[in-house]
Amino acid sequence: MGVAFFPNAKIRLARYSGGSSFEARSFFDVENASACALSFEEEEKSLADYRSGTGGVDASIKRVTGANGNMDLRHFTPENLATIFWGTTATLAATAIVGESGGKVGAVGKFTPTKRLINTSIAPVIKKGATTILAADYTVSPGGITWKTITTGGVAPGDAITIDYTPLAGASVEALISSAPDVSIHLEGINQVDGNYWIVRIYKAKLGVASNVPFIAADFAAAGVSFTAQKDETVLSGSQYFSAEFAS
Repeated sequence: MGVAFFPNAKIRLARYSGGSSFEARSFFDVENASACALSFEEEEKSLADYRSGTGGVDASIKRVTGANGNMDLRHFTPENLATIFWGTTATLAATAIVGESGGKVGAVGKFTPTKRLINTSIAPVIKKGATTILAADYTVSPGGITWKTITTGGVAPGDAITIDYTPLAGASVEALISSAPDVSIHLEGINQVDGNYWIVRIYKAKLGVASNVPFIAADFAAAGVSFTAQKDETVLSGSQYFSAEFAS
């Protein structure tokens, strides 16, 4: 006898590789996710009953035209964002940057961004040529420099500057570098009603780009992403789309 299903699960993704089995692919944990669901689309072809004056259907067939899914990811890790933004991620070191160019002195209240996040516990040094601009002429935030009234002699808004600063260690995400990736999806879940475990394996799926990624929100943010299950011809027995296993 069955029981009601109240699921939660861990989601793990791997870049699909036709040269390896599902189990051999390198999966990473997307961490906390608040939704993952599958839905199906179908088409129906019907043959009318032409012998009856009242109409009716003599025969019909139905075919699945799509197996689609969606996930809501709640942890904005670099690996998650790089995956759903069809991009790449790289580790960034906290090595001091000397002479970063490209910025200019701004008028009062104007902002000059830096190329990296600034470690604000270590004061940057801003120069126009050999002249060091007084710290009283600006404020520092992790993203760059906001200008005050310039008091440093020989310096004026519009002058080119260089900045020496120590960046924060972290990671970068470069978005929309590649086309939609193929991924493998592994769900490891538990039914909260009876405590029994279950797993779902989606062998090959085309990942959509993130549909809504809030960077300002009134509540905890979620990154929604869709996917379409595809046929995986490396699977030689059973379903070539997805399978599920439930403990009893």
